[in-house]
Amino acid sequence: MLMQAIRDRAQSWIAWVIVSLLIVVFAFWGISSYLEPDSNASVATVNGVDIKYNQFQHEYDLKRSQLMSQFGGNISPEMLESLGIKDQVLQQLVDEEIQYQTLGDRGFRVGDQQLFNMIAQFPEFQVDGIFDRARYEQMLGSIRSTPVIWEYQQRRALLLEQPARGVASTVLVSKVGLSHMVKVRDQERSVGYVVLSAKDYEDKVTVEEAEIKTYYDSNLERYKNPEQVSVEYVELSADDLKKNIAVDEGELLMRYQAQEENYAVEERRQASHILVEVDPDGDESEKAAAKSKAEAILSRLENGESFEDLAAAESDDPLSAKKGGDLGFFESAFMDKSFVKATYALEKGQMSGVVRSGFGFHIIKLTDIEPRRVKPFADVRSMLEDEYLNEKAEDFYYDQIEQLETLAYENPESLSVVSDILGLEIKTSELFSRDFGSGIAQEDKVRAAAFGDDVMENKNNSEAVELGANKILVLRVKEHNTESTKKLDEVRAQVKRTLKRDKARNAVQVFGDELLKQAQSGADVGELLVEDELEWDKPGFIGRQYTDMDNGLVSAIFKTVKPKAEESVYGTYQLTSGDYALYAIYGVQDGDIKSLKEEDRKSMVEGQTQMRGVLDYRSMLEGWKKSADVQTYPDRL
Repeated sequence: MLMQAIRDRAQSWIAWVIVSLLIVVFAFWGISSYLEPDSNASVATVNGVDIKYNQFQHEYDLKRSQLMSQFGGNISPEMLESLGIKDQVLQQLVDEEIQYQTLGDRGFRVGDQQLFNMIAQFPEFQVDGIFDRARYEQMLGSIRSTPVIWEYQQRRALLLEQPARGVASTVLVSKVGLSHMVKVRDQERSVGYVVLSAKDYEDKVTVEEAEIKTYYDSNLERYKNPEQVSVEYVELSADDLKKNIAVDEGELLMRYQAQEENYAVEERRQASHILVEVDPDGDESEKAAAKSKAEAILSRLENGESFEDLAAAESDDPLSAKKGGDLGFFESAFMDKSFVKATYALEKGQMSGVVRSGFGFHIIKLTDIEPRRVKPFADVRSMLEDEYLNEKAEDFYYDQIEQLETLAYENPESLSVVSDILGLEIKTSELFSRDFGSGIAQEDKVRAAAFGDDVMENKNNSEAVELGANKILVLRVKEHNTESTKKLDEVRAQVKRTLKRDKARNAVQVFGDELLKQAQSGADVGELLVEDELEWDKPGFIGRQYTDMDNGLVSAIFKTVKPKAEESVYGTYQLTSGDYALYAIYGVQDGDIKSLKEEDRKSMVEGQTQMRGVLDYRSMLEGWKKSADVQTYPDRL
């Protein structure tokens, strides 16, 4: 460790001068710049375009959080390494960049209206169910993003979705293929079965002391107490600091006055329209036909027909057609420019002529106008207060970080000085190992710091450990338990249970296999079970989704070869519980497409279309990858 090396050599006044200079350097540049990868370093290039380390880290953190959730918060660095998560994330970023470049070269685009429609659907960006730009910017600010960054990310995501949908739309599912799928999917089998309980055999088997001793000696690794520590720590958090900050009402008002334009709500207009859609790639005759249709609709409107009725009957915009053409209120920045120009040229209640846009031909009726206004102070006060508290808390936080690091370093034998001067509570964790822990020990960085040589061997305070945005801690070991093997007396009962369970499973399997032989020889299974007070269950015909039977057993039954006419097929299956099942298949009825409801048929076709579309698109992507110039730098991860 860099800081420990300095500590070990700081024996003279010259060394302490060096230490003082380094503390100044660290405070100015940030100690993390010496210890962490450069966020601007490239981890890969695709056709000369860099993929930066910070992009990789963002995606890696998302993936790691997903896995943490799946594994109940406990997943070790070793497990992440064994799963190859870093390689997977890097390959994902490379694949996305290849797609993005290729699609851009082929003319795929995401329009402003399409992007706005997607963004406006987020409830987090709405006030009273309507998209609100100030709310939008506030929410993005709370996650340290901006409209430019967010819209770039969402536009990119929408672009990457387009070709997969396009490929899927070209996939055809034949009637023969669908019939075969139904035949297999909806197949039913007439069965009989019995589940032999391994638990019933545990009282029938015995375990000798010599067997316990032999098993224990052969499996010592199973009976290890892992090395564990508990730590004391102090935690510095901007959120905690925020709780002690008094709000200066006068400063809030000054902020409002200085930023008043930020709280302006631009003029919004409410309009209804009737759209005659035009294929952008269509020929001139198609465009002329669409324009003629729009002109005919306009003529009907001018002759007194209801705009709402004609919109419902004739408009190619299905969402607004249901509402008589109503588009609701909108801002000019999020609509097609030609549409906006025509709408803003109208007076309230006035109707346009035929207007050409990127979507086709419109007839527009302006129904309402909300003039530009500035939100009053009362409406934005809570937003201003959040900004004020966040800024003040961050200022205090960064001031105290320097003090925390310096005090913890200059007083390495205790956290008391840090606690007393900064007023931070010394907390204590539960015991945790190198790989697993709860509370703060769920964090890889915390476990790594606690088991580091400087903290573990030298009994010093750790360096500051960052736990996310504006939150750090310093820790020291409180209790250390070395790895040890549990004595036989501690685990004798556990070993005995394991041996009894294994013997019982073997015994029930032997019994089941004997029943199988007799059944295959023509014996009546039901009669064979009577003397053991067991019952042969015959549920009749069952499908693959049968729920009154173990899932694994159902799967085994449908994997078994079909019986010949007038014959039965027998098989066995061991459940995960250790129980053993004997089953018979008496007959098979294949699914019939004729019995399929139209709704189910459509659902199957859509499912197969999407699945095959994804496979076709993946094949297409592999072709793009072969022609791309890709360089990866895994050593920089």
